[in-house]
Amino acid sequence: MGIISKITFAFSLLFVCGLSAQTVSDTVVFDGATYLKHIVSAGESLKSIAKLHKVKTSEIIDNNEIQKRLYYNQLLYIPVSSNQSKSKVTNLSIQKQIELADDLKDTSELDIALLMPYFLVKNDTMFNDFEDTTEIQDIYYQRSEVALSFHIGVELALDSLRKQGKNIRLHTFDTNKDTLKVHQIVSSKVLEDMDVIIGPLYANNFRILCKKYGDDTTKILISPLSKNTKNVRKYSAVYQLSPSFQVQTNIIKDYILRHHNQDRVIVLNQKGYEGKSAYIKNLFNQEGKGVETFTLKYTKVDSIRKIFQEKQVVIIPSENKAFVSKILGAIGGMDSTSLVFGLYDWKKYDNLDIHNLMFLDVKFPDAYSFSSANTHDASFLKLFEQKYNTNQAKYTHIAYNIVMHFASDFSLFKFKNVTGGGRINTYAPLHHYIDYELFPVE
Repeated sequence: MGIISKITFAFSLLFVCGLSAQTVSDTVVFDGATYLKHIVSAGESLKSIAKLHKVKTSEIIDNNEIQKRLYYNQLLYIPVSSNQSKSKVTNLSIQKQIELADDLKDTSELDIALLMPYFLVKNDTMFNDFEDTTEIQDIYYQRSEVALSFHIGVELALDSLRKQGKNIRLHTFDTNKDTLKVHQIVSSKVLEDMDVIIGPLYANNFRILCKKYGDDTTKILISPLSKNTKNVRKYSAVYQLSPSFQVQTNIIKDYILRHHNQDRVIVLNQKGYEGKSAYIKNLFNQEGKGVETFTLKYTKVDSIRKIFQEKQVVIIPSENKAFVSKILGAIGGMDSTSLVFGLYDWKKYDNLDIHNLMFLDVKFPDAYSFSSANTHDASFLKLFEQKYNTNQAKYTHIAYNIVMHFASDFSLFKFKNVTGGGRINTYAPLHHYIDYELFPVE
């Protein structure tokens, strides 16, 4: 069973996994309100739980959108009154931390906001008609998968940092991938005291956040997955983690000039996207290296055979899944020797067979790679398996690295100042598959 399935139970499906509801670290903030997590034990009732936490049964029912009937192991969110609340930690002046910067370092106290499309209500209401909770273990709202897997990585990182004595409060907000919801969160001012804000995931929603806090020197705004560079080019507080097309092609260019400067270099581009090949050609021309560009209308072997020589370096700057799949298949059918370079997004394409990527030894930049040979990654995997005893979800490792970079002494990314804007990650070393696992090329 995958990790997402393991946590798909009751209200939000986010925090089950054996956590005790009685500790300070297991409070959570939704849309500015603080809640205590409580997992229903055998024999407990609404009345006994309400008495334990000194709240009314109606408050529990209303905040969890449940009926009076409870289930064993059900996760409840108990509203915390003002006299029970943990006092607010002292907000840091991040401006002192940034200097030329890198990012936030040496932080013992921190408020982190996580804006994700959890679809909490949708997930919760999916289980209203189930009598037997074992029936729902493999059911969750599919559109929430990214947020759920991301959240697991954040929680795992925070667990590690809290054990080191760091005082970090996590505030979670459900965006529902809804611009109106994001507007409501931002305008409510619940983000005013946040030090680090991760998300929203999508560029148009992230832009709403930027309009309010984009130039706020007391905050770090993290765009975790989007490659759209408009926000990072405009707002000084923005950190973009996904390397842009320009960053990726510069990494490829530098590698080729170091190791294959004497070899023929060709760029195969999809018809209608000639601007990308022109950019790459100019990039190499600035270094005194000639590059041949070809725009392909057809991707069959016979169509490209005349382009290829006995040996060449091939750059394919396309993010079109179908085009990439067809062109790699055609290259694999050629008799010539080709060194193939692609883009980060290829790793996520389900129509690309890893065996074929290994056969062609395809190389591409990867800012989020996981390798058991890496000491940091091995440590993450050990922590994850100890807590969850299952396979990691798609974005868990990415989220873990983000928190560890910005809230600890680990440096897992390299940021470059964007003129007139924020900072963009330039650390995306080339990777390739060996024995079906990604490894750095160098």
